[in-house]
Amino acid sequence: ILEVDITEKVQRVLKFGPIAILVLAVPCAGGVWMYQHHQKALTVYDANVASTMVSVKAKANGTITELVVQDGDHVAAGDVIAHVKADVTDEQIAQLEQNAELAKQNLAQVQKGQTITVPASAPAPSYQSSGNSQAVANARARLNRMNELYEMGAVSAVQRDQAAADLAAAEASSAPAPSYSAAPARTITQAPNPEAVKQAELAVKQAEAALENAKQDAQTTDIVAPVDGTVYFDGDATEGATVKAGQALASIGDDADIWVEAKLSPAQKDSIRLGQFVSYTISGKKYEGTVTDIKDPKEQEEPAEATATEGSDADTGDDRLTVKISLPKDEGATLRPGMEAVVKFSLN
Repeated sequence: ILEVDITEKVQRVLKFGPIAILVLAVPCAGGVWMYQHHQKALTVYDANVASTMVSVKAKANGTITELVVQDGDHVAAGDVIAHVKADVTDEQIAQLEQNAELAKQNLAQVQKGQTITVPASAPAPSYQSSGNSQAVANARARLNRMNELYEMGAVSAVQRDQAAADLAAAEASSAPAPSYSAAPARTITQAPNPEAVKQAELAVKQAEAALENAKQDAQTTDIVAPVDGTVYFDGDATEGATVKAGQALASIGDDADIWVEAKLSPAQKDSIRLGQFVSYTISGKKYEGTVTDIKDPKEQEEPAEATATEGSDADTGDDRLTVKISLPKDEGATLRPGMEAVVKFSLN
């Protein structure tokens, strides 16, 4: 048997091996560093979780008195999911009824036209004798007698002047006085103003609409599910909470049909592809998925039928690409439509 002494070789390996490994490790590490730092990424900060779930909204201002179902329950279309007491009182409805009635009365008055009273022109005066001609004759005769007696020296000048003054007073009192005959005033009805009629009709419509809306709000006590699916209440939808008309209370639909949706500019179209791996962050937690769909508004010949999609931008004037990214199957129940996401696309 031929024995070989490998002691010298082992010593060489022990002596030069670490140096060789170090020499090989430096280029490898440098290559990894170069790859990582030259790896470009496209980050979208305004992405969100979207789905085909339907939003359920309050129809009137009020207070949630009861949540009939629990978060995550399955319901059928038409099922009651919550009770809301509307903030409409009987006094408010009575006031709106009065407003509507006054608006109708005003319209009827405007449609009749405006009635005005025009005074007649001033009549010419007519003169009538006062009936004191005898007194004038007597005063004149007395003045003549006093003149004769004055010439004879039987009376004084003062007595004669008094007789003259009496005659003047009698003549003044017997002068004819003017009399006026009052002519009756005229009543004229003007034709209705078309613009005033139009405004009055509009006021009636507005008053009736306000009354009808208030009556409907007063009767709106049930929030029902519009479709079959799983119910996910909004965080503010709790018993005793106040709600506003149009406020979203819950989302209902298939919780498995949920995804992350990001918007990219047309210039970024060549940076992504179907099946591409994508990383994203939602509420501080990191996820990974793949690009499952890319929609370019310019490539769609006819607009698809509009559907209610939570978290989707339905602005028809938006020319950005809509990128649909898959979610992990076991995360569909914890993520909600509308949650914000930060998506990072790796660009090789």
